Amino acid sequence: MRVLLTTIFAYPPKGGVGVYIDELRKGLEQAGHQVDILARNDEKYYLTSSEGQARVKKRRGSLSGGNIFKMPSFFMDKGIGKHVSFLEKEAAEYIGIVQSLDLKRYDVIHAQDIVSSSVMSFYKPSHVPLILTAHGCVTAEYYYFGRITPNSLGWLMVSSFESLAISQTDRTIVPSEWLKGVYQRCGIPVGKMTVIHNGIDIKSFKHRMKASTGLLKPADKRVIISTGRLEKVKGQHVLLDALAKLNKERKDWELWVAGTGEAEKVLKDQVQRLGLKNEVKFLDRRSDVPALLKQADIFVIPSLEENYPFSLAEAQVAGKAIIASEVGGIKEMIDPGKNGLLVPAGDSNKLYRQLKKLMADPKLQRDLAIGAHAWSVQHLSLTHMMQQVIGIYKGAAGKRN
Repeated sequence: MRVLLTTIFAYPPKGGVGVYIDELRKGLEQAGHQVDILARNDEKYYLTSSEGQARVKKRRGSLSGGNIFKMPSFFMDKGIGKHVSFLEKEAAEYIGIVQSLDLKRYDVIHAQDIVSSSVMSFYKPSHVPLILTAHGCVTAEYYYFGRITPNSLGWLMVSSFESLAISQTDRTIVPSEWLKGVYQRCGIPVGKMTVIHNGIDIKSFKHRMKASTGLLKPADKRVIISTGRLEKVKGQHVLLDALAKLNKERKDWELWVAGTGEAEKVLKDQVQRLGLKNEVKFLDRRSDVPALLKQADIFVIPSLEENYPFSLAEAQVAGKAIIASEVGGIKEMIDPGKNGLLVPAGDSNKLYRQLKKLMADPKLQRDLAIGAHAWSVQHLSLTHMMQQVIGIYKGAAGKRN
């Protein structure tokens, strides 16, 4: 099969969506399929294939179907007006890009967001199946960030658009049972949804663990590591508060923070305020996370909300003792006491107590690390994920034919 993976977001990987695309590409190519990737890079769209990367220029002229994203003007006075305008702008740009492509050459189109999926449903040939992987429920996210309230006009508009986008696919993949439940609670149909957990190329990941990082782990300290975007929802501020409490009792630890984001300055100011400047290292965005994980002793994911995070999956493959927030799809990845420890999201006191417990019990740390790796081998195989994804492709293509 020739498969087009597409999104309005960034590729090469700059977040969870990009990592998912990268793993999906590797899995498809290992199974003998051809893969093209249409995505944004530095504000321009590129088509990436095994032959290389070429910029796709927006088609000039009339954008037939461009009004499929035009929202009623009365929404513009609501709190979500600027967000709707952003979606309209992104959609208009993407429509011009899609019109310049020959979509008949693909056997399957696999979108990674509801905007690209909706555009593709309008422009793709009728015989080509459309698959969507939903990495998050937009309606729930808008509610979480206070942009809409239940049963408001804004809620109706966003949930209706998301429901339509999902209904237009042949199949929608969600990475966790939790996310499927979120869609149900938002009143969005889930009849076309299939849960397929994210997978990782474990062999490749372990090979990357052998790389040099340029960092030297302190001989007399254990390294606590947290990876991912620096944003309030990721909860790094909760981790810093917990470590400030731990620092009053023991100094035999160091925190490595790998990632960038809009909360970076706030977090660095918090480190200064808490007197942790000698204990916390901000490593910026890194391409050598597997090698960093190899040196670390404890992995912490303190998120306030999560789906089925790749950062946690990577820590499991690396065989680390894990402390994670008891939220979202994380609860499907952690069996407390066997392959990690769970704490209530946002509770720095309980996170501190779990860190203290783990630091004081090397045997527990070893047992959790062994359990994490064993769980990854059983549940995070890229081969297993691809068998399910390709089964979705073939089933959708068969129905189309």
